[in-house]
Amino acid sequence: MGLVAGGMALALALGGGCSAARFDGAARGAGPAVLTQGELTSALLRVEDLPTGYTVQPAAPEASPSPTGGGQGGSVEPCADVFEQLRGSAPALSRVASASARVEFGKGDYGPFLQQVLLSTGDRAAVEAAVSAFRQLPSLCNGFTETDEQGSFTVRLAPAENMPALGDESVTLKLDANGRSVDLDVTLSGFMILLRKGSVVSVLIHFGIPGVDAAETEKIGRAAAARLG
Repeated sequence: MGLVAGGMALALALGGGCSAARFDGAARGAGPAVLTQGELTSALLRVEDLPTGYTVQPAAPEASPSPTGGGQGGSVEPCADVFEQLRGSAPALSRVASASARVEFGKGDYGPFLQQVLLSTGDRAAVEAAVSAFRQLPSLCNGFTETDEQGSFTVRLAPAENMPALGDESVTLKLDANGRSVDLDVTLSGFMILLRKGSVVSVLIHFGIPGVDAAETEKIGRAAAARLG
């Protein structure tokens, strides 16, 4: 189906498990500096940061986040947000971001594929809510299926094991998905990762058909965290 055939490349930056640090400076009444779009662009991953074989891919047209106030909140909305990100949409947190930047990479016709989105905002409550909601995705969206005229696509999410915690706060999810249509049956797997460093949130999806190497995902995540300083 078009979701896969279009080479869907996603967004994240690695960190396994969770760490509970809050925004630095909150106790002093001064939060971390909000970065500009130019600063975020400079902090994006580059080909030289990645394992051999990746090339920069043309960015797909970016869809707007669905107009729901809660983003990755309750009911089916967080699951719909996952689908929209798989299609190249901006993360729900983009609604309150002061600036954002994005890059996509690929290696071969069947991947791995990688997309990274960086967002910076001074809205601490929104960031904390987004991180909390991201942690809840496995219980909310495990086995969630969307069906349209092209066929059906099912996403299964679970907490990733044996992945390092990076930055000030991080969550890593294992992604497995299957797309079915009249003339196509595709299975893919990989990782969805949210990483926060100061005011910056990095969202990464690293996936391939049929899958990716977890050690490679970890290397990419560490490189993404290093880019944020």
